[in-house]
Amino acid sequence: MKFAHSWSAKASIGAVWLAALTLTTPVFAAQTGPESSRALTNWLAATSNFKKAGAFVAQEKYSQAKAELTSGTANLAAPYKSLAAEFLSQFDSALKLSTNHADPRRLQALITLCTDMGAHQAALKLQAAAGAKAPDELAEDALYAWRLFGGGETTAALTEYKRRLGNEQIEFWQDYYQKQIRLLEKRSATPTSTQLAIEATKEHYLKGLEAQADPLGALSELTGVVPHVKSAKEAIPVYQFIFKCLSNLGDESGREAWQDKFLADYKSEPEVCALVYLDRGQRAYERKDINASETFFRKVCTDYQATSVYADALYGLGAVLQEEQKYDAAMAEYTKIFSSNANENLLDPESSEDFPNFRFKAARGISECYEAKKDFKKALEYALMARDRYKFVSYCKDCMFKTRQNIETRVKQLEEAVNKPASPATVQ
Repeated sequence: MKFAHSWSAKASIGAVWLAALTLTTPVFAAQTGPESSRALTNWLAATSNFKKAGAFVAQEKYSQAKAELTSGTANLAAPYKSLAAEFLSQFDSALKLSTNHADPRRLQALITLCTDMGAHQAALKLQAAAGAKAPDELAEDALYAWRLFGGGETTAALTEYKRRLGNEQIEFWQDYYQKQIRLLEKRSATPTSTQLAIEATKEHYLKGLEAQADPLGALSELTGVVPHVKSAKEAIPVYQFIFKCLSNLGDESGREAWQDKFLADYKSEPEVCALVYLDRGQRAYERKDINASETFFRKVCTDYQATSVYADALYGLGAVLQEEQKYDAAMAEYTKIFSSNANENLLDPESSEDFPNFRFKAARGISECYEAKKDFKKALEYALMARDRYKFVSYCKDCMFKTRQNIETRVKQLEEAVNKPASPATVQ
């Protein structure tokens, strides 16, 4: 997980296990209780509301559909009530297109609405009615296979993706369709596989190729395998994607509740604790809660030095101390990065994460601290280290060029400051 601030370059769930969830209150975690327990499933309540409204739309029970979405605008958790309001507006606009229930424009608008709400079975029902006289048009609909996948129509979805693969000439899309086929085939054989849930999340729900990213669909896939994880190592990527989906939805209370569950389930696992505390430190910094941010970062630096995020925490703590103008303390933390276990490699080539560049950023940070202290000679020493020894790298060539150009400019400015004759007034 990387910072998003100045140091940035990371099967439906069963009601039975949800009802059985029990949370404890780990050190540094948010308080748990009824509100936290509800926050675990706010997304699920929204999913149920949207699918129920979609089912009413497919049955042409428009007043019930409107009532369901209206209820969602009042009763769902904060991020989802706004989504319900958007769907309600979309629904009203679709109905205003025509009073003729068979009007193609109106039907297509309702199909789009149901798809956006994740009510894929309802969308398929409407689409089948709309395409009854033109099955070729049904098959050529860009989102037809997507709806079959989301609606659980595995056999039909396999057939449709294979058909599209056979007709596709572009290698990029051929590869994509092949991945969807593999996902569907694996789903039938290993429905509780955590690896499959992660792969489906990355290659289908959040891919954003056929349709816009679907974090609610991904949450159904991911939370469905949570009861089947066998170790912390297996759980970590599943939970990290759950956190990502909840963040994409703007559900911060849900994200924090799932982090509390993560800590409660694996409280003896250093990697799990470090990941959660680091994330909370980063988020505290983003909302300008410097004291909380420093506390979380310092905890990781003190208690979890052997974890994969130790360097992240060191840099975070250094950046916080630098912002507080505690320059000597900041430099002490930055310096530890040079001899730490910091992994400078691209951890997940398929993600949006860039190379960490921990040592480059530490050298640059120390240089900035010395400059603030008016020690231009030492500032230049570390700027040169950032330029020559710990070169900045990035998958983005433009980013890499601009960052390297900036550090080159910094070196030149510091050289001028070092070589500038001292003012008579400042000579001791």
